[in-house]
Amino acid sequence: MKTKKKYTLYLISPHQKYINYPAHVELARMFGKKRLMIPLALPTVAGLTPDHYDIHIFDEDIETLPVQKKPDIVGITTLAATISRAYELADRYRSEGVKVVFGGPYASFMTEEALHHADSIVVGEAEGLWEECLQDFEKGEMKSVYRSDECAVYKQQKPPRWDLIKTRKIFQVAIQTSRGCPFNCDFCLVSKMFGRKMRYREIANVVEEIKAAPSRYIFFVDDNLTINKKYAKELMRAIIPLGISWGCMCSIDVGTDDELLSLMAEAGCFNILIGFESLNPASLDETNKLHNKAATIYEPAIRKIHSYGIHINASFVVGFDNDTLQEFDNIYDFSMRTNMPSVNLHLLAAPPGSEIHKKYRLEGRLADCKPEFGSGHFPTLHYMNMSQIDLFDQYMKTIGRLYSFETARIKAENLFSGGAFIRKGGDIPAYLKVRLSWIIFKEFILTINPERRRLFGFIFKLIRTKKIAIDKGFSYLLSMLSSHRQIEKHKEHMQEYRKMVMEYSTDPWNTHQKTS
Repeated sequence: MKTKKKYTLYLISPHQKYINYPAHVELARMFGKKRLMIPLALPTVAGLTPDHYDIHIFDEDIETLPVQKKPDIVGITTLAATISRAYELADRYRSEGVKVVFGGPYASFMTEEALHHADSIVVGEAEGLWEECLQDFEKGEMKSVYRSDECAVYKQQKPPRWDLIKTRKIFQVAIQTSRGCPFNCDFCLVSKMFGRKMRYREIANVVEEIKAAPSRYIFFVDDNLTINKKYAKELMRAIIPLGISWGCMCSIDVGTDDELLSLMAEAGCFNILIGFESLNPASLDETNKLHNKAATIYEPAIRKIHSYGIHINASFVVGFDNDTLQEFDNIYDFSMRTNMPSVNLHLLAAPPGSEIHKKYRLEGRLADCKPEFGSGHFPTLHYMNMSQIDLFDQYMKTIGRLYSFETARIKAENLFSGGAFIRKGGDIPAYLKVRLSWIIFKEFILTINPERRRLFGFIFKLIRTKKIAIDKGFSYLLSMLSSHRQIEKHKEHMQEYRKMVMEYSTDPWNTHQKTS
């Protein structure tokens, strides 16, 4: 049998210049890591690659690309926030005679633009298309675009190549159990990328992947892990014996199912990211997020989730046409009323491929700014009732309020006093306990900041009286500290950031239209 020629393949996640606080970079650093986790796309594509490829995975946010070595072919995953760097890398490699393939959402929806910088683009899901692309590469017959009219079969998935990742530099690994979304929110790409019909992996296949994962800390990257309650409950029962700690993304209706929440807690769930998006019913209607009804289900569902000792990571967006600057105060007040410490606040963006991007492009409302501004904390559109600079200033003010230590203490007093968070999480190595204990001692005891000391005193009292598990208490302190640090770093660049925003800031769109 003839031996196949060996090829060197680089799979790259480009550096993101502007990283917002919900990425928890500072928290990763406290744990001695570079990032919480890397994109699942890289080890997944590596798992689809034939054995005669020498594969190297590089996430530029945790390591530097080698300069001297030259691969035969490069695959680059693309996002709006990383596309400038992706083009820079692609142009460099192509100038050296290296073939370049783009994947990911940005290149999938901006194919014509991206083809100026790549030899080929794999549109949408990689399964089947990536293998075809490599076969054509070996024959010297690469097509410009690889796409399929059908979604990939998604019952079994080849194991991601975590052996190619420097896992000592990340805290947790990503696992995916399903693809697709039946909803069609105007600002979202999920249903456009993966279809509106849900597809599920066999649970045994998921369990084997978790068992082989290099970390006991997992994040399920499904866009809605619990949308199929029957599947979710079967999955929970299967992973209870695995002893993992994990977070996920769900819709708010998870808070209406006691059996499911009980199983999730027993299976090791400590955090749920929920896309509330808006407290303004008109904004939810405007963006087609009709399955969220703030007035009827938000608050009781939040209380229910908290009662099972599970944190909520609440995601909100400001900038819809029905929004005003008042939305920032509404979100802050709501988070205080519902005792949600972790709030991911974003400014509305219009990612290419989304319905809102089509609408804003036709209306001439895409701001003339760098694509890497699409990371959540820069205004990138012409907003109906707010100028870009007013929106940005109010955003920065609000996230500072959300993560002040006084706010963190008030929420902790209301959230933890009932004793719901007493379940112990995953085991932490001894060396890490020492490291984290020193950070807490230095930042919350050796400080002249009275609010830091009061927050620590309250958490310590709860630990001593066994009303909160020690790891949950310390995790809360570290999480609040890390977000506060990241926001303070943003504030250090406030003058520079405001200058960048002012270069393209205009009057609110409704005013601009009247005067133009």
